[in-house]
Amino acid sequence: MNQSILKFVILLLCCAPLSAFAQITAFVNVAVIPMSDGPTLLTDQTVLVVDDVIEDIGPTGSVTIPGDAQIIDGTGAYLMPGIADMHMHLNADPSPDYMHLFMAQGVTTIRNFNGLPKHAIWRDEIAEGTRIGPTIITSGPAIVGLPAGMGVMRIKLHMLSLALSLGIFAVGWLLLWLFARFVRGPDAGRRAMRLLLPGAVLFLALGTVAAWQKLVPINLLTQSTLPDANVADTPWQARSFVHRQNGEDYDFMKIYDFLSDEAFLAAHDEAEIRGIYTVGHVLDSLPLKTVLDAGLDEIAHINEFLEEHSQGVASPTDFVPLPVDMTKIPVSVATVKAHDIMVVSNLVADENMIAYLEAGPDYFNRPEYDVLRPAIKAQWRNGKVLIWQGSQKWRKETTQPLFVALISALHKADVPLLIGTDTSIDGIMPSHIHRELELLVEAGFTPFDALKAATVNAAMSADRMGIDGEFGQIEVGKRADLLMLSQNPLDNVGATRHRLGVMLRGVWYDQAQLDEMVSDLVKTY
Repeated sequence: MNQSILKFVILLLCCAPLSAFAQITAFVNVAVIPMSDGPTLLTDQTVLVVDDVIEDIGPTGSVTIPGDAQIIDGTGAYLMPGIADMHMHLNADPSPDYMHLFMAQGVTTIRNFNGLPKHAIWRDEIAEGTRIGPTIITSGPAIVGLPAGMGVMRIKLHMLSLALSLGIFAVGWLLLWLFARFVRGPDAGRRAMRLLLPGAVLFLALGTVAAWQKLVPINLLTQSTLPDANVADTPWQARSFVHRQNGEDYDFMKIYDFLSDEAFLAAHDEAEIRGIYTVGHVLDSLPLKTVLDAGLDEIAHINEFLEEHSQGVASPTDFVPLPVDMTKIPVSVATVKAHDIMVVSNLVADENMIAYLEAGPDYFNRPEYDVLRPAIKAQWRNGKVLIWQGSQKWRKETTQPLFVALISALHKADVPLLIGTDTSIDGIMPSHIHRELELLVEAGFTPFDALKAATVNAAMSADRMGIDGEFGQIEVGKRADLLMLSQNPLDNVGATRHRLGVMLRGVWYDQAQLDEMVSDLVKTY
């Protein structure tokens, strides 16, 4: 191609309308809830989306719509930012299409805990447009201690330490004997043979010391059975996992329960040094202030406050029916406020637990659970519904009122809150996100404030993590993650249950399409 033709082609490309190369969608005649300036409702609007970005917003008729744009008629409908579930687990199901359950509920962003390398791959594929799903924010494997109930692992670790020490000795002794026998002669070989028994005893003793001093990482044993957990026995092991994950492609870090105080604090110290955002639990054995001083950036559950308010010492592996001190709520709130951290509300997890404890295993036969893999429901029928049976009265009268009071007090103190379902724990599924919004309103939030926790605050959390937080509002330049409803959620937050469709990264799916995607997933079970 000569230069004159090339210049002509370039000129045509430069002068061609944007619509020739971009995917353009226009929502017309729609009521917009921008979430950027209080509980505002803008009626009779047009929202123009180019590729995955909101390009223009204005009264219908004032926005120029390219002729080849996809038109979504929003007459009588309400357009709001998509919902973010900021605490869930993708390891609930092995299929990436499991994420379609979130999409069908209007969830356009998910934050995945206890992540695996494949989840980071799914995240990147979604961002690149090669996989359909909500935007993923993911941690790596949780950094966790060994639960007391897994004491058998201690025995296995001791045996592994002995085997490793004997293996090292055997290789070393064999090399010594070969050298002595074939280089120094038969007499030297016989002398080397006399070292076999005392040497084996010595190395067995060294193996015992190594196990006792936890020099052999227990993660060597647990990584096959607990792939989504890095199990740390010591502070140096905890630091090493932080260091390792810092070099891997994750968005934040989850530091979990069962760690020793020293290992827990060491992990947070290492994360602080490396500038890693941590979202996790409050270690039962440490005061809330100590944990936050250590550098925890966000509390992953509202129920992490339980130990701080319990009158007594609860087991780390179960909820002992202890009374709680409600008078300490102002102190807890002030501590959180002083550290400028965010808290994830998941009131629905405890509420739903009460419901299935009262109903028994048949609770999971309810129609709404039909979208889940049968193996998941079978596991639940033999899980906490039996193990924690009898605790429902205490939960209903003690823990749930505490969590509701805490959420209310945190909100009144202007602590930025997020919402999460904790999907994957017994009985919880993506659709519970709507009940979480309703529970916030029941706790005294306005519908706008509940929606803010699900949208604006989620973007704030993303910004704090150092990743793309350009979502959560309907503004020019924001990512086009949108939810269209048939009712006004500012009047009744339960309107999020009445969905007409979802836009993910500029691609529109009406509710019929989303429901069909869920149906296709269920057919694979």
